Amino acid sequence: MARLPKAKQAKYEQILRDLHRRIGSKLENMEETVLRGDEDSGRDESEEFGAEGYARDLQLGLIENEDEILQSIEAALERIEEGRFGTCEGCDALIPERRLQVIPYARFCVSCQAKVEEGVLDEE
Repeated sequence: MARLPKAKQAKYEQILRDLHRRIGSKLENMEETVLRGDEDSGRDESEEFGAEGYARDLQLGLIENEDEILQSIEAALERIEEGRFGTCEGCDALIPERRLQVIPYARFCVSCQAKVEEGVLDEE
């Protein structure tokens, strides 16, 4: 199995920690906004209608996406601790640095990610 040098892993660890902090703060603010909106409107969760319901659903979808990214970042930090960061989980090759610069929590190289999206490679 190919391994990313420790110095580069340390670089990405800092990037991931900074990203985790920023997204975590953003997620807290988004959740507070949704909760505040529910309290201000005086309606319960079952009342989903009109523009308010659509906006709330959109906000909840964004929260879910941000939460998934946070979980991916946490998993990447675990891979750093285990010395597996930067190695594709599909083919054991190094994930290209250009990919890690764009998606520092990537689990797969571009080729294997395409296979995951096609359903050819199991993500688990």
